[in-house]
Amino acid sequence: MIPASRLALTTALLWFLTGSLVGLLLGLGLLPYTWRPAHAHMQLLGFVSLMIYGVAYHALPRFRGVVFRRAGVALLQVALANLGLLGMALAWGLNLGPSVWGFFAGVSFLAGALFALLMLEVLWA
Repeated sequence: MIPASRLALTTALLWFLTGSLVGLLLGLGLLPYTWRPAHAHMQLLGFVSLMIYGVAYHALPRFRGVVFRRAGVALLQVALANLGLLGMALAWGLNLGPSVWGFFAGVSFLAGALFALLMLEVLWA
């Protein structure tokens, strides 16, 4: 398993726990409603997307019978995904404004585009 896959799967589980805790605190009324979009981002971008990244980095090269050639780029992609998500979650929760949220949304978009390019290379190269 390449380091990016292990990191993506580990952080996916950590985002799941964090998102679940934020959801619990929201349900108990201990966090303001500004955290609702942060909760959704933690669960969907954090848990779901990072789980997909981790499984895909491990499985797709094996399905194709090829060696994954860009492990360092994949690790950068997972780091960018986590950074973008952390920034978006905090921007929503702390009400930091659309410019801060937008910057980190751009980082997340870059991470997603990089993932797509890496997987296209595995599928077609």
